[in-house]
Amino acid sequence: MPLAPPRLLIFTVLMTGLAGCGPIEEDLELDPHLDTTEQAARNSQRPPPNGLNGTSPSCFWAHGTQKALRSLGGAALDQGEGWLSNIPLSQVNASCRHVLRSAVECALTQEQSVQDPVTGEVYTGWWGLAPSWLGEVLDVPGRRYVTGCMVQRLNYYGAQVPLLLEGPSPAIAQSETYGSQYPISESTVFGDLFSSTTPLLGLLPAFNVFVCWEPLLPQSCGLLGLPLILEKRICDDLPLCGAIPVGPCALSCVQNGPYWKCRPGLLAPLQTETVRAKLETSSCQ
Repeated sequence: MPLAPPRLLIFTVLMTGLAGCGPIEEDLELDPHLDTTEQAARNSQRPPPNGLNGTSPSCFWAHGTQKALRSLGGAALDQGEGWLSNIPLSQVNASCRHVLRSAVECALTQEQSVQDPVTGEVYTGWWGLAPSWLGEVLDVPGRRYVTGCMVQRLNYYGAQVPLLLEGPSPAIAQSETYGSQYPISESTVFGDLFSSTTPLLGLLPAFNVFVCWEPLLPQSCGLLGLPLILEKRICDDLPLCGAIPVGPCALSCVQNGPYWKCRPGLLAPLQTETVRAKLETSSCQ
């Protein structure tokens, strides 16, 4: 990819990382197909709520993947003796199984894991946003938090970039330890893919997710065209994508302490389960 002119670099920033300009440190550039336990070990110097993006939008938004995620949300992740539900390769092929792993990493803690009965890979938790999902149906807060986490981890080019997730959940509450390493607040996401009843037909998106940009992002990165860039990063030009940019968070949501509570629709009640992504300063250099 050619180098971007300085005034356009931020466009590359948001498209190549989760609003990050690609792998920043060699030891954090992880292979999305590595075993999850290996990934956790290599990322141990930045434990949760730190993490990495890198989920392919084309895999995430595919109808087969969304069907699998809906099925997983309606039951316990552990179907017995540590085995995940049997999701066939015809529904989620081998190159897209990392989306299932992302769901587990968002939901479970580092002490929890399940094994994919199709590939044999062990998926180990990371952020711990819905740990009860291991043994029971995913509840409403869990559906919203896991959705927000998974969407914030999407990456246009599949590059893996460090990020810090924040939100009202104790698992991703503002971190005094790591907050100073991620001074740039990029965006907040809210929605629920697991409860969607949208038919998985044609080019209809499987569900709608909403994204707003944080107030200081334009000042931090000098960014123009925010709605287009955020949608590009989350959707990867896919016609199936249901991402809806709703403008600045301060105009689209209501302050909820240091976070936001947002309305996924004009008449919908406010949702407190939102997920913010924060970035390193180098993401804007």
